[in-house]
Amino acid sequence: MTAAIRKVCGIAPDAQLPPNAPLWEMGMDSMRVVELVVLLETELDITLPDEYLVGDTFATVKSTLDVVGRFAN
Repeated sequence: MTAAIRKVCGIAPDAQLPPNAPLWEMGMDSMRVVELVVLLETELDITLPDEYLVGDTFATVKSTLDVVGRFAN
């Protein structure tokens, strides 16, 4: 799942992704959130419910992984 965040934000595969760092500081914006959602849903064969498609879900690496993990398992 972090690979998808790296890809969407243009972060090198070996760069550190601090769990609580704001994703917007890593280049995330509203268009990239849409791209990330599509990528994660496709790669993990999941559908994120609309109530999770909010800013808090994509605020940090950890918040994103926490929500996506609920539906990927």
